[in-house]
Amino acid sequence: MFFNFYKQSETTRMLVIAGIGVILSFITYEIIYYFNTLTPKATTSWLFAFLIGIARQHALHRYFTFLHKASYLKSLCKAYVVDVGALVFSTGLNWFLTDILTFNHRLVWLFCLASSASISLVFLKKYIFSVSTDSGM
Repeated sequence: MFFNFYKQSETTRMLVIAGIGVILSFITYEIIYYFNTLTPKATTSWLFAFLIGIARQHALHRYFTFLHKASYLKSLCKAYVVDVGALVFSTGLNWFLTDILTFNHRLVWLFCLASSASISLVFLKKYIFSVSTDSGM
């Protein structure tokens, strides 16, 4: 069964891994939120969960979505570079929606996840997991 997964299209594998990532991201966020004593609680929980999620999602996509293997550290660095923009935007959005508009933190988590995933998706294959002959990032 597991080997049949690799026979699926790259798009199918990406969607499955993204779905798994959403579940793991929510669990990570909830654990951090539960133990977090910092304020603003929802925003700092989002920030820490997002930083953890970059490495986790990178590893999942590297091992299960994309069959070509570039340098692990090079592609991980690219993931952090790309996701810094998504992190800054989504953290600001999270703070605004939870602290200013007082929306439920779980609803805001979902909205911020969708917005940051949209940003990351654009760069996932073209930049982070691209196969190139150049030596630069």
